[in-house]
Amino acid sequence: MQVFKTLDIRGLSFFSASDKALKAFKGVTRNGILEIILDKKKNFTEAFQQWAESRGYSIFNRDEDPRMVRLFIKKPN
Repeated sequence: MQVFKTLDIRGLSFFSASDKALKAFKGVTRNGILEIILDKKKNFTEAFQQWAESRGYSIFNRDEDPRMVRLFIKKPN
């Protein structure tokens, strides 16, 4: 898997994090993947999945450990 961009948004509010993710996606090429690192304590993972899917992106992969969630979101072609 090739990740084109990584964005660590741990500690941010959902709205600040989604603004940063939206800006980061502008730099991802078609079929590119944005890796978002989320704070597991804030539990924004499901909200970010819905946010991405509502914009036409797809969830490529999800990796969790006790401290964080790594969400890989694919930009459509």
